[in-house]
Amino acid sequence: MILKGLQLSLERRADGKTNWDDLTERHPADDTGAGPGEPSGGGEPAALAVGGIDIQDAVIRWEDEASNARHSLSDVDIRMGQIAPGVPFDIDLAASFAASEPAVQGRFTVNGKASLDLAARQYALAGLRAALKASGEGVPGGAVDAGVMADLALDLAQGTVSVKGLSLKAYEVTVTGALEGSGLPDAAVLRGPVVLEGLNPRQLLDRLKVSAPRTANPERLKRAALKGQLTLTPTRIALDTLVATLDDSKLSGRLEVADLARQAVRFDLSIDTLDVNSYLPPAPANGSAAGAPAAAPANAKGTEASSLDSLRSLDADGRIQVGKLKAAGMQAADIDVGIKAAGGRLTVSPKGVIYDGRLDSVVTVDTRPTPPALAISGGLDGVQIGPLLRDLTAKPERLTGRARIDFKLKGTGLDAPALKQTLAGTTTLNVRDGAVKGVNIAQYLREAQAALTGQKADSASGPAQTDFSDLNATIVLGGGVARNDDLAMRSPLLRVGGEGTADLVRERIDYRISAAVVGTLTGQGGKSLDQVRGVTVPVRVGGSFAEPTYALDTEALLAGAVKGRLEQEKAVVKEKVEAVREKAKDQLKEELKKGLGGLFR
Repeated sequence: MILKGLQLSLERRADGKTNWDDLTERHPADDTGAGPGEPSGGGEPAALAVGGIDIQDAVIRWEDEASNARHSLSDVDIRMGQIAPGVPFDIDLAASFAASEPAVQGRFTVNGKASLDLAARQYALAGLRAALKASGEGVPGGAVDAGVMADLALDLAQGTVSVKGLSLKAYEVTVTGALEGSGLPDAAVLRGPVVLEGLNPRQLLDRLKVSAPRTANPERLKRAALKGQLTLTPTRIALDTLVATLDDSKLSGRLEVADLARQAVRFDLSIDTLDVNSYLPPAPANGSAAGAPAAAPANAKGTEASSLDSLRSLDADGRIQVGKLKAAGMQAADIDVGIKAAGGRLTVSPKGVIYDGRLDSVVTVDTRPTPPALAISGGLDGVQIGPLLRDLTAKPERLTGRARIDFKLKGTGLDAPALKQTLAGTTTLNVRDGAVKGVNIAQYLREAQAALTGQKADSASGPAQTDFSDLNATIVLGGGVARNDDLAMRSPLLRVGGEGTADLVRERIDYRISAAVVGTLTGQGGKSLDQVRGVTVPVRVGGSFAEPTYALDTEALLAGAVKGRLEQEKAVVKEKVEAVREKAKDQLKEELKKGLGGLFR
């Protein structure tokens, strides 16, 4: 069959009628009236034999007045060799195309060696080579140069399909694999290995004209690879025995979309090492105000609403394990995180080793109410709190020691300003063998001694810290304020209590520390503290979170000292009165003895 210069125009008018309706209308005269046992002319052909096909320079146009769409195929060339049952024949196909909605234009080619057996319902295409070059606003990235290679075999009688030697290349990304399918056509399942190597995510995003995220480490998102066993059905897709890499991280496990319609994700993944910090946006440039809040994007509310919508529709259940983790400036190891999301409720259960201690907690986000509700519970046990605070705040730590922290908190909203105002609950803190940095309570005791004796206080000596053997405190949060009324800190020399508040919204401190000497005559710094033994020394803590201030409360000290002296003097007077009373009793006894003795002489 030879056909040259075909011009075919297909049209659909605004009323829905087409220009070929009259060719497909059925008339009574067309009925064959075939009787029983006579061929009716219907059904599939049992065989097909064609000496060859040669179609050149064909043009096919499609216009739809209803949608104002215009599509066309031009320079259509189709060449096939002799077609006979079970006999392979060459196939070459090429065409240029154009579409109006969206605007796309390009050319594709297909060639290979085909065979078909209609009676046996078996079809094959060996050495498939297909190529596509396209451009236009309807093409991701504006342009694509893609190609496919494979050997295909389809057996509809057995319901099987085979795709061997698969190689798909587009945007300089290559995927290879081999798939075997069964259950066609109603319960199709495809299985087989797939491999993706040499992927540069940044380069891919650039080709797609998508802005890559800015990262603290600019070398991130430049190396990726993946391989695994793919299972594909009309309703689910899964990757088993998954092995992947992203930059310096290696990932393994299983990933599945259990229900494509609901986008239900199931996973069990292990990562050897992950540096989240290096994927975060870079720090502000030099000269930026320290601690200055970043300007909110113009579309921040829209982005937040979109994120909440995503959380509400999220259906996920799985587990992620990380051998070594860096995140939010902190380091952790042997992390095991359970994640479950359904019905607008997300639960994350992180566990692991953190700063020589153990983390065990549960975080729940409920997006059903507006604003969403947040709940956090759990604790840290045996952590070195100094390095933890230093890495978390990126500032020198103000507390050291081995700590246990238990917390149970609830709040509404997911951003920091909202949580500062709404977070409520209790946190308990126990720290052993540590120090409070930035304040030397022993120095304030020396200043108190100087105030009481009218002498000049010695200059500070030793580090600006207060050592302790144990520290306990309960912190109650509510209404944007953190309150503590039961600070108890002990050392061989000191007993320290405290009470006060911290305004989480304004980041201001209002706290009073009460210290008393209970130990030997020399305190931290080696100076005698005899004069303040038994006197409660008050220290006022104020200022901001970033720059706290410490000052001796001299007025309260003197008032306490006067009261203490009065109590001491009262005790001395009472002791003297008791002594005189006892002496008088003894004298009276002696006089009575003398008087009674004279009566019996």
